[in-house]
Amino acid sequence: MPAMSESPAEKVKRLRLELDELRAELAEAEAEFESQLEDVQAFEFRFEAHVGQLLDQLAALEVEVNSYLTRIKLMRHQQSFGESGPAFDPVEEQYRQTWRHEPETAAPQPQPAPPPATQAQLKKMYRELARQFHPDLAIDEADRQYRTNKMAAINDAYKAHSMVELLALAEEMAVHQSRQQAVQPPDQEMAQALQEEIERCRRRLRRIDNELQNLPNRAMVDLALQVKLAQREGRDLLAELAAELERKIARKTAERDMLRAQFNNL
Repeated sequence: MPAMSESPAEKVKRLRLELDELRAELAEAEAEFESQLEDVQAFEFRFEAHVGQLLDQLAALEVEVNSYLTRIKLMRHQQSFGESGPAFDPVEEQYRQTWRHEPETAAPQPQPAPPPATQAQLKKMYRELARQFHPDLAIDEADRQYRTNKMAAINDAYKAHSMVELLALAEEMAVHQSRQQAVQPPDQEMAQALQEEIERCRRRLRRIDNELQNLPNRAMVDLALQVKLAQREGRDLLAELAAELERKIARKTAERDMLRAQFNNL
């Protein structure tokens, strides 16, 4: 608890120290969350490469099978009751209409990871800039908007592994801070602004903490954990999933071919 006789200037000094500590903690939390999200995205890419296309293929076969079952049922009904039901497109055309989609561009290949030293430098620079630029540290709405725009640029530069852009942003922040210091508000107003930013930092930290706690609840994160545990046992879980899907695809293909022959004989 600060002393009751604390002057406005002393309060400003104390709040600035507290805010600096929160800035460091907030930057660490942001970097940790970003790192975990990158791990999840990398696993999603692996999953799509090994399993995703097989899931799509199996789903397409199931559409074909269901279409043949519907056509066979209708044909038998017409043969039994002599009704001329509505005209239908060939099942192959129904399948094409059901699964028609715009041509997709090739999935971007993951960028090779930079050398450890370079990655460490990027992360260090990112954290330093986050401590300085974070919107929760703004002193007013204009400053908040400025920081929001710059944080977006920092995140983009970090994801692109661009140290040049990060250094340019660091120089820009130095100029921005010098301009702010030239027009400092009175101590009482500054103390109030600092206290508000401290509360914003705390709220952001709570949100990040909740996001980190909820991250393991994502299905893909749980699957990634199962894959890691299987690797310790010498198993390739993604390969096992792919093999099981290939067996299902083979069975579903045989079922589709049988129904197609049955339909053509009606």
